[in-house]
Amino acid sequence: MTGPGVGLPEIGPYLGRLADATRRFEDPTVGLDELRLAMVSDLFERAHAARGFLLTGDQGGARAALDRLGWLEVWRTTAAKATDLTLASVRARMTRAQQRSGCPDRLLNRRLPTTEDREVLAAKLEAAGIPLESQVARGFPNGDGWWEAVRRSAVALEDSWEQLEEIVRATVRSADAEVAALEGWRPSPTPWVIGLAGLTVAAGWLGLAIGGYLPRPSWLDGVHRWFWSLPWP
Repeated sequence: MTGPGVGLPEIGPYLGRLADATRRFEDPTVGLDELRLAMVSDLFERAHAARGFLLTGDQGGARAALDRLGWLEVWRTTAAKATDLTLASVRARMTRAQQRSGCPDRLLNRRLPTTEDREVLAAKLEAAGIPLESQVARGFPNGDGWWEAVRRSAVALEDSWEQLEEIVRATVRSADAEVAALEGWRPSPTPWVIGLAGLTVAAGWLGLAIGGYLPRPSWLDGVHRWFWSLPWP
């Protein structure tokens, strides 16, 4: 940066496929494409702010707009949102599977992601930013080297995003078995079998008691008299 507003390139070309509006994550229900473009927009705004500072001769302000803390803030905010979006997508898939099969809520609740699951995923997604963190940890030197550090950070951000997508992809895929189990649930026939067996035993006992083959309780006397008063052939 040799002068106010001089020689500050556009950051977009260094972001690679991150800035590609036509790029699509294979599972649109997660919402990663919208999140990625929001992250890019945040960086564009920071670069625009840096350019504005340079136009006023404030090189310190320009550096602060795209310094180490700025890049890390962008990444950590994005990773936290990716965690929420991923788990929301998994929950929605499980809930739809439950609705299709009609399985009880208690079975759904056993399979839904837990607080611990969220903490683990959040840690993994934030750790996907290691390429970016390693780059920005090298610092942003004065002079023309500052923009070179920004450029390298943009490239590292793309690497981190690729890792984040892989983790999200694996998380969504790991839920397939749970979704299939919920969707394939069918009511157990055991209660019906037990109930039918009970009715059969009760009907058999009643018939034998009325027929005089088994001791008859007094409260069946009226039924016994009515039964034998019928015009049997």
